[in-house]
Amino acid sequence: VRDTGVEEAASIRVEDGPEESSVQTNGVLKASISRAQQLVSSVAFANRERRGKLGIKSDLNKEQGEGGMKKMASPSVDPPSSSSASVAETKVEEKQRVEESTSVETYQEEVVPQVSPFMKVLKGILMLLKWASILPLAIGVIYVLSSLRGDASLVNKGDSSAATDNIVSPSCFMDHPSDFIFSGENVTDNVGCDGNYIQCPHWGRCHGGLLRDCNDGGGEWQGLFRFVPNTERTSCVPSDGALEIIEVVQEALANMTVSQSCRSSDMISDPASVLLKDEEPYPLLSLDVVSWRVNEASKIDIPMSATLLLWLQPVFDTALVSFGNLSDVDGPPDAIGLSSEVPEHMLPVPLSCQMKFMFMELFGWILRFLYRTVVFLAQKLWQYVLTYPKSTPVVVVMLVGAVRLRRKKKHRAKVREIFDVVKEEAYDRLANCDGSGGYAVLHLRDDVGHAMYPSNVRERLFMYNSVWPRVIIEVRADNRVRKFRKAADGKQLEHWDLNTNSKRGWQLRKTPNKTPGKNIEATSSAKRDP
Repeated sequence: VRDTGVEEAASIRVEDGPEESSVQTNGVLKASISRAQQLVSSVAFANRERRGKLGIKSDLNKEQGEGGMKKMASPSVDPPSSSSASVAETKVEEKQRVEESTSVETYQEEVVPQVSPFMKVLKGILMLLKWASILPLAIGVIYVLSSLRGDASLVNKGDSSAATDNIVSPSCFMDHPSDFIFSGENVTDNVGCDGNYIQCPHWGRCHGGLLRDCNDGGGEWQGLFRFVPNTERTSCVPSDGALEIIEVVQEALANMTVSQSCRSSDMISDPASVLLKDEEPYPLLSLDVVSWRVNEASKIDIPMSATLLLWLQPVFDTALVSFGNLSDVDGPPDAIGLSSEVPEHMLPVPLSCQMKFMFMELFGWILRFLYRTVVFLAQKLWQYVLTYPKSTPVVVVMLVGAVRLRRKKKHRAKVREIFDVVKEEAYDRLANCDGSGGYAVLHLRDDVGHAMYPSNVRERLFMYNSVWPRVIIEVRADNRVRKFRKAADGKQLEHWDLNTNSKRGWQLRKTPNKTPGKNIEATSSAKRDP
């Protein structure tokens, strides 16, 4: 291009003079530069398109592109001395155009991996399940934290019926029981009551208008009083000794209930001693078992028994402890347990048991979620079948075909993946087989299978059924292998035998730092050397 421009400029300069020659030279120079830029851009576009088809990324950066283009563009046409200003402007425009083309050239084309629609749907379902599992985990954490609220304990509130309301002043109680005489006195006239009398407090004994004691109905057990008069002597309240025993019994009931719920090692395994009703949250425990657990703790001086527990029944708070029967037969209570009004956070549940409950609830929630999801999809599918009865078979056939095609492609890919490995292993054993007796094909297959998959029976059977038939076709088409049948262990089996030269070449190829070609040359030269 430069030579052509120079010759044209020289011819014009000779014919038309200096001024017209410089103008025409500038025009020829611009035309030459534009044609060179068109060639460069077309070649760059072709290279870019070819790299894109091959999936190759461009490794050139902007600086290298600018340097390369500058080197190509620098040795342009040498203009005449009279046109230096025009040539400078032309070089500036050329530099700008080269930079623009270089920026387009250095754009790196990235190959975006294609994701199948099936994988997109599968990833969406997995993402949905992952986000759906956050809610039950948060609920479980809140459940565990709410179960660790301080040191909650069962506090006895006493018998609500022991208090007497509407006490008149002065307190004048009717005599109860009628034959009760306090300290041998027989008082008939109650001075100061003015005829205002009220019933004697529950479990109390009254005489002369006053509450004398709270031993009505056998309120004493081996020196232990069940109820005692309060400070104002207006009602009967549980005694300190009775409250101490009640606290120990309630603690034992809480521990035994937790053991039954958590299925600990100290739980009661005898079904005749435990009863859990469907409508009750806590089980009923036999009085004898509870008495044995209280005596085992050794926290009270009086031996605990079922009779003592029944004697203390009026002292227990009905909001914390309930009595019942283990059988359906009506009669006196023979079991004791926590009341349904006791909240769960008041029980001494260990952290391991709380975590077990949390995971059980989480597992149950997941099962319910999956069940509802399956039911919802089944309902939608049935609605679709009823709405589009003609297109449903077509959709089903397409889905089945897509699944089978995908499974077939996966099967073929797996066969291609291990075919070369199995073939290589088979030829290795043929090459290392001594003599010319050959290798039984059936034995060769089993040896290769057990060598590749010594413990994976499934993969071994896959190799036997899907890969080995292809190896048989490949070997039978190989003329280097001699095929014949002979008896082996009483059976007529097909045998393969690799010829001697192929065995030697295969062994040399497997030997490090040796090649078959060098060994053959050395052998031939040794034979020719006398």
